[in-house]
Amino acid sequence: MTIIKLMFAISLTVVPVILSFVEPAAAQRRLRTNTYSQTGSDQQNALAQFNLVNTARDGSEITDSASDLGIGLFQGAIQDFTSGNGEVCISGGNLGFQPNCPASSINTGRYVLDANGFLIFNPDRPFVPDTIPFDADLRAELIKDNPAFEFISYSIVRPGQTEPLYSYLLFAGFGFDPNQAVNNLSYILEENILGKASRAVTSSDGSIELIGGDTLLQNRFEQNIPNAVPEPSATLGALAAVSIGLLFKRKTK
Repeated sequence: MTIIKLMFAISLTVVPVILSFVEPAAAQRRLRTNTYSQTGSDQQNALAQFNLVNTARDGSEITDSASDLGIGLFQGAIQDFTSGNGEVCISGGNLGFQPNCPASSINTGRYVLDANGFLIFNPDRPFVPDTIPFDADLRAELIKDNPAFEFISYSIVRPGQTEPLYSYLLFAGFGFDPNQAVNNLSYILEENILGKASRAVTSSDGSIELIGGDTLLQNRFEQNIPNAVPEPSATLGALAAVSIGLLFKRKTK
């Protein structure tokens, strides 16, 4: 009976101490990935592909790291960026130069899209990458140079570099929240904001010029991330051992 009482006392003492070191489980959240293909000014040849994600490589959520509310900086939000070349299917039936492209499932205008609204590549000219994939940052900025209108500038920038790989321009106020479109990555993904922007370049004098080319949604993936369950660590095990040892030492005195 003395041993049972001792073990009961140990459990009452050690367990609360251990639990005080265990962090609460992370709340469930939504993992989102949009895969894009970037066409050139001819709106036919794809020049690059990349994934826009809201979850970093280590599993953490990607949030806006800029202090200015007019700027959004999402480090590592661009994953597996690669340049290359391929040809997208153009609407208008089986064109002579694209005999193996299917008819579009959705009446979208220029491009052939499947039933989910995703881009279809010409099976005779699929996208072939010519660089090793790498990750980059997405930068957004709300620009109010003209009092009559405002627009959002997006840039894909490789870490450690200042020259953007691609830049985009989106006029604010056309069916979306400009503040969310700058500072909320989940909103940018859900509303397919990059797919609504136009490709642009910034000149040395700061002027912005539209150069054509579309950012086409090729795939979309969403999944709920389950709550993280913390596992006992070596520190907790050592803490428990020390606590039990102290109790036994006290009992034997």
